[in-house]
Amino acid sequence: MKSPETPSSEGRTEGQIKALFVSRLERLLRMRKDYHEDLNPVGLRLMDRAIDSTYRDCVEYGAGAEARAVMSRHSARDRD
Repeated sequence: MKSPETPSSEGRTEGQIKALFVSRLERLLRMRKDYHEDLNPVGLRLMDRAIDSTYRDCVEYGAGAEARAVMSRHSARDRD
């Protein structure tokens, strides 16, 4: 179910919309890693919720496989 708050598809291809959500997910994951030490517990929870919401957007718009790959890459980096 696409909500009115999601990006408009006017003038955008399906691939561009998928890329938008995947790049947003990558950015949020990078920010969480980079600012982990600076965020308090509430800030971390907000970041996690934003990541979860963006992941769900990826799945909803058909970019679930790409989103899972991004999550796996970031998870693997965190273990190193």
